[in-house]
Amino acid sequence: MKKKLPLEEQEGILDLLWAKSSGFCWLCQGTLNRASDTIVADHEIPESEGGPTDLANLNLAHSPCNSAKRAARTMDVRPYLRLVSYANKRRLKYDGYLKHFDINPASVVISRSGQNATIELPNGDTQECPIFAEKTPQKEFEYIFVSLPREAIFNDDDCQPRAIRPEHAWAIYGDLQRNPLHEPPSCRTETEALERPTRLLMFDGQHKTIATWMAGRDSVTAKVYLNLSSSAANELVNSIQAKIKKLPLSPFELAGKMSDEWQNKFQEYEKSVGSTDISEKGFIDWLPNTERTRGKQALHGALVQGILGDEGLRITNYVKKPSGPRESIEITEQALKTKIIEGLLIKDPQRSKGNDAQAARDREAENIIACLNRFSDLAFDVPEGSNRTPQESERGRRMVYQGSLAYISKLIRELWFHIACRSAEKNLMDDEFDENQWKLFQEGIDRLVNHPIWTAPWGDKPGLKTLQTGLEKNQASKELFEELGLSLTHLVMGNKDPQFRKHWS
Repeated sequence: MKKKLPLEEQEGILDLLWAKSSGFCWLCQGTLNRASDTIVADHEIPESEGGPTDLANLNLAHSPCNSAKRAARTMDVRPYLRLVSYANKRRLKYDGYLKHFDINPASVVISRSGQNATIELPNGDTQECPIFAEKTPQKEFEYIFVSLPREAIFNDDDCQPRAIRPEHAWAIYGDLQRNPLHEPPSCRTETEALERPTRLLMFDGQHKTIATWMAGRDSVTAKVYLNLSSSAANELVNSIQAKIKKLPLSPFELAGKMSDEWQNKFQEYEKSVGSTDISEKGFIDWLPNTERTRGKQALHGALVQGILGDEGLRITNYVKKPSGPRESIEITEQALKTKIIEGLLIKDPQRSKGNDAQAARDREAENIIACLNRFSDLAFDVPEGSNRTPQESERGRRMVYQGSLAYISKLIRELWFHIACRSAEKNLMDDEFDENQWKLFQEGIDRLVNHPIWTAPWGDKPGLKTLQTGLEKNQASKELFEELGLSLTHLVMGNKDPQFRKHWS
């Protein structure tokens, strides 16, 4: 990229860009850490749209932010990246994002006159709305449609255990740039008594509402039920979820990635024990003996699919496409699933229950995705507008052998648990690393990717020739890698590793 700059800007460009950044990522607005972050120069106007490579059009950004942006314009993608940066891998429900959007919700007052309602909003506005009614054999439900400012909406904690998925909100945000909001969010009044202050509790549509705030809008049209209890709201949404494929309301979101057969069985199990007491182990034990093996396979398959289908997993950029031109570096989807993801996930059904169980699996998935993104960014990615060097191409080709992928997955898992100071056996990768731990992990992945085993000529050392034969025959063992100094010890110690120095000093 430096060679594309005007001659007068090439000298000292790094210092100029750093001064321009003031130490903040141009995309997510988060802090840039020169010691631990991978930092790249981002084109504000993409090159694909004619954006020039010069100081005025370049800004420093985190590498993951730059990769997530792809060819989008900065102003389009920045709200999403700021949201992701704010969440910082935490599982937050709707109300967890209120501070990010500078929202302080307050109560409203609803009064009734015949078949009309008047609602006094926190911003001082008053709206008059017709009251609609739908009658069921059990009850007549009344509701209004009203344009609610941001300050009028609370999260319905009794009915909404699900955390926000930023990537899902991002997909809706993209749709809002072209289309009107198709279905309104749904709220209920905290109390059925009118003429007094009440909180409006949102029990459905959290992702739509977050997307609306990301788009910079100050209000959203909502359906507000005037006489819907928390139990009735739960029954309403659960009934919808059972018939329409959406993000599941159950704390066990992985159940939504199972086949219809196993989703139905899981719903029966959840109904029998209650949402707070469901667990992976409990589900398997609940099944008849003859179905438990298939049940474990269904659970594990849902966990794998949850990671493989995540829009934030950047290693999928290198998955071999069924059609299209052949790329220099390609991973088959089967190899990604069986050699990498399955090597990082724990197959054993877990005993933790309800929200705690899903939170642990979510942290595991988020950590695995973060690990694989760090690896693939360093191993396979090249800066925008650049071509791979012959060394980078050779490294990529060696890494995508099935034996290499399986061993890389093993090393990533061992490194994670070494830094977490606990046993890797049968444990989830659900630790929450602090900044120093994450820095140590990144350094280990750097050593993994930059090990000479991936780029040295095969004939340089007898061990390398043996490794080449093993990889080509899918017979490469961890002993072959370890003999050449690629092991957990090297990821931790670097060039001080005795086995590494024996071969490469």
